[in-house]
Amino acid sequence: MPRPLFTLEPRLQLCADWVRPGVKMADIGTDHGYLPIWLAKQGKISHGIAADIALAPLRAAQRNIDRYHAQGLVHARLSDGLAQVFPHEADDVVIAGMGGENIREIIRAAAWLRNPEKHLILQPMSSAEDLRLYLAQAGFFIEREQAVAEKKHIYSVLLVRYLGAVEVFSAAYPYIGRLDAAAAENRAYLRQKLAGLRKMETGARCAGKTAEAEQYAAAGAEIAALLESAEGNGEA
Repeated sequence: MPRPLFTLEPRLQLCADWVRPGVKMADIGTDHGYLPIWLAKQGKISHGIAADIALAPLRAAQRNIDRYHAQGLVHARLSDGLAQVFPHEADDVVIAGMGGENIREIIRAAAWLRNPEKHLILQPMSSAEDLRLYLAQAGFFIEREQAVAEKKHIYSVLLVRYLGAVEVFSAAYPYIGRLDAAAAENRAYLRQKLAGLRKMETGARCAGKTAEAEQYAAAGAEIAALLESAEGNGEA
């Protein structure tokens, strides 16, 4: 009797939702291989690569590939980022569950991602500001962004494509990207960022760093305006 398929946690489920039907995909930093296995067993992708830099999680991924009979659909691969993944093997690339600096370096090292036909689905666990700033300066465009809550934390998932143009962005952009205030989880993320910016502004002013404090204040004002507009429209 076939083993029942597992349920993805909210972060990975949102990433899965944004993978295009019928594509070949690569999951970088795959850990247990859950995302490509789930996508393959749901019939959403034609092939998946479960890539990781470490052998232990890769072995766990291979055990799950065997356990859920995904052989031939998903292949486990030892790879430092995308170093061992080739352009023809992945239309959509998911990089989730690691710091924004690591995601940035993986993208920077893979020149073949600078192709508008490739879709990147990114979920930084930290330093999302650094990642957004790099993307804007390197010609990558955030087409969509959504916050997701999981285990008392809130994260953002980004759908990104290379367009080649360096983006001109507002003071708040590195902190909130393209998040709007329409969804409750987005508003929670915005409030969290606003609180952090206000603390940084206070710290900068106390240290006599007026220019830095003004940057934080400008970003905070944009976020506050988004939240106030949502509240004015009856969104709590």
